[in-house]
Amino acid sequence: MATYPSLDTFYIISLGCPKNRVDAEVVTGRLVQLGMTPVSDPGNADVLIVNTCGFLEAAREESVDTLLAMAEWKNKGRAKRLVAMGCMAQQVADEIRKLLPEVDLIVGTGMIDAVADALESPTKIWLSEERSYTPDYAPARVLSLSSAFAYLKVADGCDRHCTFCTIPNIKGPYRSRPIDAIVQEARNLAQQGVRELVLVAQDLTQFGRPGRRHLLTLLDRLEEVDGIDWIRLMYLYPEGLSDPILRRLGAGGKVLPYMDIPLQHASDKVLRRMKRATSRKTIDRLLDRARKYCPDITVRTTFIVGFPGETVADFDQLCAFVEQTRFHRLGVFAYSQEMDTPSGHFADQIDPEERERRKDLIMELQQPISLAHNQELVGKDFPVLIDGSAPDHDWVRVGRLPSQAPEVDGMVYTELYDGPDGIIVPCRIMDAGDYDVVARPLSEID
Repeated sequence: MATYPSLDTFYIISLGCPKNRVDAEVVTGRLVQLGMTPVSDPGNADVLIVNTCGFLEAAREESVDTLLAMAEWKNKGRAKRLVAMGCMAQQVADEIRKLLPEVDLIVGTGMIDAVADALESPTKIWLSEERSYTPDYAPARVLSLSSAFAYLKVADGCDRHCTFCTIPNIKGPYRSRPIDAIVQEARNLAQQGVRELVLVAQDLTQFGRPGRRHLLTLLDRLEEVDGIDWIRLMYLYPEGLSDPILRRLGAGGKVLPYMDIPLQHASDKVLRRMKRATSRKTIDRLLDRARKYCPDITVRTTFIVGFPGETVADFDQLCAFVEQTRFHRLGVFAYSQEMDTPSGHFADQIDPEERERRKDLIMELQQPISLAHNQELVGKDFPVLIDGSAPDHDWVRVGRLPSQAPEVDGMVYTELYDGPDGIIVPCRIMDAGDYDVVARPLSEID
């Protein structure tokens, strides 16, 4: 029986980054604890919850569109509450209340654990001075993706001042969670069948400041969690990647030889205008050190193209860098002019169509590089973590290699496999595409 007799079911949709997804899973876990039931059809929900994203203009537009769609369900269905939570709710709570009167409750990023209590409150807007949610306990979570892996948020917020980024304005200063709370959450996830932990924060290298040994201490503790086989580190700022961290990536054990580093550009002029703490020289040295300590490391990065003042020469430098470095994984964003950031007020903005054109050009350069990396895998054997059914073919099972992060990298399509999800299966790579590969269990190979 639910705590709120008139609110028995809920539908939740989460937009944006993995940290947002963790928050949505925490809200789901709390509502389930109270006796409410999650549903997959908004038409069957008493409560509709949209976990918004406010990072970019396009993300805010998607959030508004989703809220409007949920408002339609509320107007024609059984829903009694429409909730906006997350980053955009934190940014523009008053505007949401004025423009979307159908929204009954607005919950900011620092009050994720208040959603359940706020459902029956007459207060419309729940915000706090603390803008990040970094609990000192292990909250209950209901996983929303594969049961094989889970994101584990170890910190939130950011103290850096990159001129293009809205995160410090939304989430506030950097805050780390206590190690004991993180480890207990990892144990809880392992008991749910999770085999891979994907550690996320705005910058993992800053975890537990002021020293960087804290991240290594956390990894030592997580290595001891029974049931966890893989630990993946996402979003490591390049200037924080010390030699001890790089050595740890190459040391074996549960920590995978995989690093996700947001380099953003390769032109020193653009990097300075972005207020990044790196240069082309320091980036090259970092990549050399990473390969020294971990020869088999998989490197993923992201770039921003079309930043204000990015000349043709700057862009050509980036293209040459991509061709020379041959990253295993690469993502590209067309610059988004955000008016609450310093770069949003720069005079030398680049035409949006040109930004998109440059984005497409970088991805065209990366496509054959990615294909070549995948072709090198053919005929070799690797462990594959089975995630579940393919998004486009229910009868095909998909998994991932240690070199593939969930959602942002490619997948392994597994032939002749009909076993359970959430296990690691020794496989041989049979074929390769631009981003995905095809594998077959060794048990099915003569």
